[in-house]
Amino acid sequence: MSEPSDNYGGTAHGLTAYAEITDVHTADMLDRTMVEVAQWIKSSAGCFLGHVKMAITTGTRTTTFNLTDLKTGVEHHGPLDVGVRADIRFMAAVVDVDHDELAAKMKDALVHNGFKIKNKNIIELG
Repeated sequence: MSEPSDNYGGTAHGLTAYAEITDVHTADMLDRTMVEVAQWIKSSAGCFLGHVKMAITTGTRTTTFNLTDLKTGVEHHGPLDVGVRADIRFMAAVVDVDHDELAAKMKDALVHNGFKIKNKNIIELG
């Protein structure tokens, strides 16, 4: 078996985003963001080996989104409240991709799916 041309080992990146007011489309936007990142990982590394996760906190409830298999898709653990502010913790822990490229892709995916960057690590729903 030949070695991969880019042997990066494992890396992880996390960032914080928020939605001032969630609506019926917020969960879909977050799902699309996670899938976009996972598809990029798969195309960059040759396979998707790792986790893409989100924890969305609305008041006293935290809902988690988990993606470990592109065929299965994003799994939701708990309902996402609508009409409230949501603090979003977004992370990926994967192998065989460059850390800086992963960080940039995570931000790009959020922006592509309706969020806007406020500063280096805080992104808000546009």
